[in-house]
Amino acid sequence: MYKIEETLDHTISTVVQLIKNSLFREFKAKNHNITPEQWGVLAKLHHEDGICQKQIADSLVKDKPTTTRILDLLEKKNLIIRISDDKDRRKFRVYLTQDGKNTVNELIPVAVAFQDRLKSNISAGELEQFYGILEKINKNI
Repeated sequence: MYKIEETLDHTISTVVQLIKNSLFREFKAKNHNITPEQWGVLAKLHHEDGICQKQIADSLVKDKPTTTRILDLLEKKNLIIRISDDKDRRKFRVYLTQDGKNTVNELIPVAVAFQDRLKSNISAGELEQFYGILEKINKNI
């Protein structure tokens, strides 16, 4: 008998949603109204400031409309700025503003502590095996 609660995709989706909800609460507790999706963009720009929207979408596995919505919200919060690419006016390069840099610097310790908590009571070997299994699932897709 097929039970949705016993499927791999449902289990993974449930865990992902719980992680996102918990991370959002962590950010809220530090007075930052940043969603995990917005955090993904900010963290990506922290490492690669000035990349184009498509690169952001590809690295975060988001479609173009979703990425545009996230960027619109971050721009309204004055955390990013989009500038036309010098070589291709159809492209925009995305940069962190000073407020964006400050926000990232304030939230990195929160994100690191959150990741540490997620991994607590899990050995290095178990984590390696877990990542290996996820990689196999990804290849199966």
